[in-house]
Amino acid sequence: MFPMHSPRFLIAALLTMSELAISQTSFQERADSLVSSYAASDRFWGTVLVAKNGRIEFEKPYGIVDLEWNVRTPIDAKYEIASLTKAFTAMAIVQLEATGKLKTSDHVSNFYLQAPAAWNRITIEQLLTHSSGLPNNDLHDFNKGIAVPYTPDELITTFRDRPLKFSPGTDWSYTNTEYYLLAYIIEKVSGEKYGAYLAHHIFEPLGMKNSGFVPTTAVVSHLVQGYAHDGVVFRHRDYFDRSLEIGAGGVYSTASDMLRWSQALDGNTLVPASYMQQIFKGDNKGNYGYGWFVTSDSHGQRIWHEGSDPGYAAFIIRRPAQQLLIVALSNIEDAPVREIASKLENLALAQH
Repeated sequence: MFPMHSPRFLIAALLTMSELAISQTSFQERADSLVSSYAASDRFWGTVLVAKNGRIEFEKPYGIVDLEWNVRTPIDAKYEIASLTKAFTAMAIVQLEATGKLKTSDHVSNFYLQAPAAWNRITIEQLLTHSSGLPNNDLHDFNKGIAVPYTPDELITTFRDRPLKFSPGTDWSYTNTEYYLLAYIIEKVSGEKYGAYLAHHIFEPLGMKNSGFVPTTAVVSHLVQGYAHDGVVFRHRDYFDRSLEIGAGGVYSTASDMLRWSQALDGNTLVPASYMQQIFKGDNKGNYGYGWFVTSDSHGQRIWHEGSDPGYAAFIIRRPAQQLLIVALSNIEDAPVREIASKLENLALAQH
């Protein structure tokens, strides 16, 4: 070894620091080149973020947030995150369990007194993991139409009297209806509206000042316009009332707020550590935990979820072993966010 005061030691140290700087710059350049290739062809507008050990390694906005005014995307743009909302709903349920207000083993009929006999064996955990057998909704099932508000009670009536797809706990099928019912239970048990509960017990404690669940008619500062492709041109997204997806979607957020959310999931800020293990169990046919897909590969556990709504697309990947987070949020509903996030993930894993 070189003495620490020797010129050769100093040269070696400087070379190591230089290599790290070059490597870091190289990752940022490769990440930007990757996402820019999608943005250049208007396949992706939005914000991407890559963080390692809680520190942002790459974050950049692309494209346009308002076509009428040709406004470029700012770094603090807010997006509807669609089904990434399910993780917040699941956390709310786990918080209520941690405070003794319910158990995930409880039957749904304990809280929803109008439950049909077919629901008597359905547990809260089966709702969380998409193993309850409840049918999903199509557009025609919303009996008041899709442009007017629904209460959680009204939403439940849109599928309450339809037969189960399978006996509770025997199979797996991804549905939004299960999370409508979870939102109802959150309101019933906590005495708060769903959006207020998330604000008071998750967003505010974590400093997620740019996240929320509000009525469709609310004015939200820096919320981007959602778009869809109509052939080769853009059009406004299809309109639907946000209440139609309560519990299953409708939360808006930013890439940096999603980093705060991911950091909280690495600790016990919101619930004790023992409850966090259950959230990321995912030992069913769908590899689905509480609001998250949980899979494994040669790099270890991969925790992820995709979101898709009219006008918006979102994807998040968490790699606990590498302390790696990838977020891709877009205001184009068919943006290839899964593809972009997965390629950024591969770049980051190769980097580290």
